[in-house]
Amino acid sequence: MRIGLVELLLILLIASLTIGPSAALWVDRWMRRAQKTSAAAARRRAAQEAQRAAEREEVLQRFQKLSIVFVLCAAVALIWGLVLRPIEAAPTPYTAPDVRQETGAQTAAEGGVLELAPYTEISALRENNGWLYAAAKSGKNGCLLRMQPDGTGRTEVLTTAGEITDFAFAPDGTIWMTTLESEGGRLYRVNSDQWGVTVELIVSQIDGCALSCPTAVAAASDGVVYFTDLAATRARHGVESALRTELTAHTGTGSVYVYDPAARTVETVLTGIAGASGLALDEAAETLYVSDLGSRCVWAVDTAARDRTAGGKGCSTHLYGLPGYPGALSLDADGTLYISYRWARSGWLEDHAGRTLLRGMALRLSQTMQEGLFSLSASDIRAEAVAPASGSWQRTIPGGSSGSTTALCPVGSRVYLAISGETKLHWVRV
Repeated sequence: MRIGLVELLLILLIASLTIGPSAALWVDRWMRRAQKTSAAAARRRAAQEAQRAAEREEVLQRFQKLSIVFVLCAAVALIWGLVLRPIEAAPTPYTAPDVRQETGAQTAAEGGVLELAPYTEISALRENNGWLYAAAKSGKNGCLLRMQPDGTGRTEVLTTAGEITDFAFAPDGTIWMTTLESEGGRLYRVNSDQWGVTVELIVSQIDGCALSCPTAVAAASDGVVYFTDLAATRARHGVESALRTELTAHTGTGSVYVYDPAARTVETVLTGIAGASGLALDEAAETLYVSDLGSRCVWAVDTAARDRTAGGKGCSTHLYGLPGYPGALSLDADGTLYISYRWARSGWLEDHAGRTLLRGMALRLSQTMQEGLFSLSASDIRAEAVAPASGSWQRTIPGGSSGSTTALCPVGSRVYLAISGETKLHWVRV
């Protein structure tokens, strides 16, 4: 049986009239269910988004509270660390010294170096009977070396605990030596004979107080020994740190003492020094020269003086307005006084000489931060020489390499200098 076009159209019409309403109703119900499902999904998404937004807001509020607490704690820690934290050397106000004008002194000629590796941190130099002696560090111990002026024949004289800060020869060959150890400063007497070297502790405290940081010693022909104590503040991190602390604090508590071996007594020669960093004895002129680190000057006091105050009666400012902070002193055979400079003058430090708050904050900084803040760079002038009798400047030894000048010693036509952080000695012709 064949179905024609008309019959097919009639069948489709009848089917649409019969099934169409049910199909349309089903499609409508399906669309409604789809819309309800989509609306429910949208509500769930909206609820989830609202919940996430609420959680984000809660986290943000917690973070803000924690940030406020952190900032407050940081502020308190900063105030404590820079303002309220106790420090051993409370700064005192002072008047910054003037800067001396140029002297017209001759510049020393070029020289050379003596390599002392593996010894480091050369802290003192002396000449005796044609030999050059140097105090240095060997590992964690202090060591006293002896060599010819050209560096040959080097031997170790002795080793000791701690850091040898200076030493001097008495006419009878006795070595007087100052050290800085974990317990404090020490003054030793060193004797040598055919049996070897003996080291005897002589002074470790004065009036019941331990020596803080003895930095220089000088022996007189009559047997008495002069030595310095940098400041009353205990040195806990070595001489360099103690010098920097006193330079910043300017406590003015440095002293010079004299020890009499015959009477076994210690007397005060001079007090009130803002860092007694160097000492030289001129027996012909019966004068002691003392470096004043913070005041950038050299004091002169009679060797027989007792209980004097820097700048007071019987103690004059022999040299003032120095271009750097003076350290080690040394006299040559002609009586010329050599002055070494630890660092160049710090403009920041002296601009705030009267502001103890800022200097107190600086004292609480780390050593690295202090170095950047104070700009205590190596001085353009390593050392200078002056004729004490006339006060005329003889020569200038220019700077060069980085690091502070820790020691110097004239020997004949040469002046030897030690630079911090180096394992060699520099020398120049004069």
